[in-house]
Amino acid sequence: MRITKIGKIFFFDLILLVFMNSCASTGFLMARAKVVMYGSPYPAKSKDAKIDVYRTTKPTKDYIEIAEISCGDTNDNWNMEQIMIKAREIGADGLIIVGKAGSEAVGVPIGKNVYAVSSEYGLKAIAIKYK
Repeated sequence: MRITKIGKIFFFDLILLVFMNSCASTGFLMARAKVVMYGSPYPAKSKDAKIDVYRTTKPTKDYIEIAEISCGDTNDNWNMEQIMIKAREIGADGLIIVGKAGSEAVGVPIGKNVYAVSSEYGLKAIAIKYK
């Protein structure tokens, strides 16, 4: 397979487009967290209340799942901050991080082939309440 000069230009433009899109989180355009409650929220916690975060293990205490919280920004620190704010608002004791909130892909047909680049973004967590 031979890639033409125009094909290379499109391919590198595609990579540049995805890279610039992944860096587009600035100021007022940043995403806010969304909450899907599984029941009623609990009393809100203070802004500095400790929220346990689990990424690779589950809590050792018994718990119930109270909500799913997600934030679809490209800045992981921002996503975590927004999810923590919502967790405190619904009275969660902890969060179990379950993965990314979404993905995006761009493809460019060149001849009989399609060159594609994809990336994942955001953060999704399950809010829990200890029993």
